Amino acid sequence: MELVENNWDLENLEKAYRHGFMAGMVGKPVLVCPYRAEMIVNAWEAGWHDGKEQYDIKHGLKRSSV
Repeated sequence: MELVENNWDLENLEKAYRHGFMAGMVGKPVLVCPYRAEMIVNAWEAGWHDGKEQYDIKHGLKRSSV
């Protein structure tokens, strides 16, 4: 999905975040982001980072801060 920079809304940002989170949770690399519009990419990458952190904790690559 490629959205033009001025054509995004909260729903699109949340969807991109969820997709990024899922990609991070399964260990996909950040370079697989399917978006091109900067705001949508930022949302996807934020989700990816959060998902990747959970992936790392689950696989013993990072210690939980709890």
